[in-house]
Parts: sequence; structure tokens; C-alpha cells
Amino acid sequence: RAAEEQAAKGEGSATPAKRLSTPVPVDTHVPCAQLVDPAVFQTALGERQPLTVKDVTPSAREATASCSLVRGGKRPTEAEQNALIKRTGKLGVLPGDELCNVTAFCWTIEDSARFRARCKDKKDQDDESLGSFACVHIIAVGAADVKVFQLFDDDTRCILQIRGGPSNVSNDLIQSCAKTARDTIGPAQIKAVAVRAGSAG
Repeated sequence: RAAEEQAAKGEGSATPAKRLSTPVPVDTHVPCAQLVDPAVFQTALGERQPLTVKDVTPSAREATASCSLVRGGKRPTEAEQNALIKRTGKLGVLPGDELCNVTAFCWTIEDSARFRARCKDKKDQDDESLGSFACVHIIAVGAADVKVFQLFDDDTRCILQIRGGPSNVSNDLIQSCAKTARDTIGPAQIKAVAVRAGSAG
């Protein structure tokens, strides 16, 4: 009877709280072949040779996917590398080296405001060079200050992290990689055709 009276008054009929879900189920990985398109990155980065993609997700335990884009072409011999060092003083990113890495974190519930606040808490840099907000962490690599971009992607609700490979100190290339990741990764790229963590091999 009391329940009926409550219902008549409109009490106890509150809409249940909306249950939030992570963009990709926890412990479910997305294949790199689905997350990144190397041909698109090749064009965006102005690479002459086709890029290949290396899945390095096992080394990034909290990531839904971690994918390295590897420079194409014929790798110089040791003698050619020595000649290059003698001529230019450095090797740079050689064919077969990691050009940049795109890592997606999609197992958390995130929003833009919280992402910005966390960037401030970490004392990293606010950055608008991509045409939208990114959080930039600076790493000293030799004499160079190299950028690592993190951005909250509104389309997927994932956090994307983009960094250069160990021999890549070109912030322009890293920035281009970050912009391409932001522009090309959407709901279709994180759709869980997913592989359960630890299920492969």
C-alpha cells in the first residue's frame, strides 16, 4: 500500500543513475592493424617509403593498444652508418627504426575537464598546436627537448599518447604523428573485435 502511495506521489520513481562504461572493455586489446593505418601516416609524415606497424602492446601493460610506426626502406650498412655519422654527426631515424608510437588508453572513464586538470597537476604543458587541447610532457634526449603528446579524444573517449622513437628528436614529426592519430582514430578503430589480454600465444 505504501509503495502504491509513493508511486502515486511520484516518489521512489527516480530514474536509475546512468551506468558509465569504459570505451573498450577492461583487459581487452585492440589490434594495431585496426587502430592505425600506416599508409595514412606515411602520407601525413611525408615519408618516401611505406611505413610498417609493430605491435608493442605487451610492453605497455595499461594500454588498450600500443603501436609503433617503423620507417621503411633499406637499412644502411655499418660502413654507411659510420660515413653518415662522419658527415652529419648523427644517424637520426634510420630505416627499420621506430619513427613514432601511438598508444591508446581506453580502459578508463575520462572527460575533457578531468584530463586538463590532471595535466596541470603533473605540471606538464598545455598545448594547442594540434588545433585542439593536448597535454605535452618534455623529455630531455641529449641536447634536445622532445615532446610527448597526450590528448583526450572526444570521439572515442580514449586518451591517446604519441611519442617519438628513441632516435627521433624531431618535434615537428612527432607533432604530425599526434595530429594524424587524433584525426584518424575514431569509434571504428577501437571497436572491440578485440583480443583478450594474454590470450594470444
